[in-house]
Amino acid sequence: MAADLNSEQLIAQYLLGELPEERQVEIEDRAFSDGEFMATITSVENDLIDEYVRGEMTETDRRRFESRFLASESRRKRVEFARALAQLLPETRVTERETRTVSVTRSSWRDALAAFFHGLNPAGRFGLAAATLLILLGGAWLITQTLTLRSQLNRLQAQQSSEQNNRKALEQQVESERRRNEELLAQLDQEKQQRAQTDESLRRLSETINQPTETPRSIIASLTLLPGISRGATTQPKLVLPPNASVARLQIGIEPEEDYQSFGVELRTSSGRPVWMRDSLTARSSRGGRSIRLTLPASALLPGEYELRLKGIPDTGPPEDVGFYYFEVMKR
Repeated sequence: MAADLNSEQLIAQYLLGELPEERQVEIEDRAFSDGEFMATITSVENDLIDEYVRGEMTETDRRRFESRFLASESRRKRVEFARALAQLLPETRVTERETRTVSVTRSSWRDALAAFFHGLNPAGRFGLAAATLLILLGGAWLITQTLTLRSQLNRLQAQQSSEQNNRKALEQQVESERRRNEELLAQLDQEKQQRAQTDESLRRLSETINQPTETPRSIIASLTLLPGISRGATTQPKLVLPPNASVARLQIGIEPEEDYQSFGVELRTSSGRPVWMRDSLTARSSRGGRSIRLTLPASALLPGEYELRLKGIPDTGPPEDVGFYYFEVMKR
């Protein structure tokens, strides 16, 4: 690979922009770390400038030279210097156009430049050497700037890629939240429908109870629930429902320190399925303490274990849990 990079023809193609980007990066990295290779590049630049000034470039190379090489201010100054120097030096070309078949022999402008340099006085030599050093430094600075800009471009591309990944992550998070909101809305709508059905069942039951009829009086199954019974208690209260029972009545005892004026009740199965909900219930006082009477249709209760959650409703703020009651329903 090193022999290829040292090829003057390859370097000339690099300077004229004829190489692919991968080879350009290889040459620039090599020039940045190898001073001798940098000097070779400068020498090839001098040859290209000489060919351009003398008009010896092909039309294609001339256009590439002007569009790429002359884009730099320092290189334009070098070309102007070479053009002025060529006007001062005598013509040294030896052309055999009529008899030439394969090769063209010409004298190198570097030999003429060396002769011109030796013919100058000390002050002229110093000025010319200073100008040449300035041109070399300008070329090195240009390559350094090119490498710096390329590194900055790579960083910007990496930053852009990171921002795109972050945007995709945010979009996925927003989509997940949207689906979750839709599920919550569907669940809320289902609970509203279930509560409406329960209210309708209770209303029809109330109408049936209030209507005079000659049929036998409905049987009401009742159960008293006292506070302090846990889910894992050995014995739990049992509500026995006869086959012809139409109403179940629960007498719910309240701890003396719970002084809420209004209460709410949620009845669920042991698996957490909601069965019955009621708000705005008032407590009644008796010799045994305060209690709440809850009436619900017996058809809403299936055999199994149940949990009743009692909530106190304050004047302001959300309801607060004040007690949990557990019982078992059995059908005779």
